[in-house]
Amino acid sequence: MLERLNRKKTISVVTARCWLKKMGFRYTINPRGQYVDGHERKDVVTYRNHTFLPAMKDLEKNTRKYGKEDNGSPPEPGERRTVIWYHDESVFYAHDRRKSRWVKDTETAKPYAKGEGHSLMVVDFVSADYGWL
Repeated sequence: MLERLNRKKTISVVTARCWLKKMGFRYTINPRGQYVDGHERKDVVTYRNHTFLPAMKDLEKNTRKYGKEDNGSPPEPGERRTVIWYHDESVFYAHDRRKSRWVKDTETAKPYAKGEGHSLMVVDFVSADYGWL
């Protein structure tokens, strides 16, 4: 920038900060949007709608129903009860995205991808029939 303005002497940090504030910037943590990881990609949506959900529908006939239509009776002869276990996970990263910078006041949060570095994964399984594993 000094070459561009044909200057030899630099400006102070305080002057730079004042000008950045006048131009509509503020020093803050990066604006973060919701985490995205591809669940809405075309191939994933196609698999979910045409493979996974129909397979779950087929399994549903032998699962226990809760509520007013409880089918506590055993399944048809030769059939076995199907128990569906649901899986959930969360990943926590050390010092994930703790970066501050000058942000223009008109800038909005953007979705972000997974971070890098040390992480802790918390995983659990749950079933309506048996509870937490």
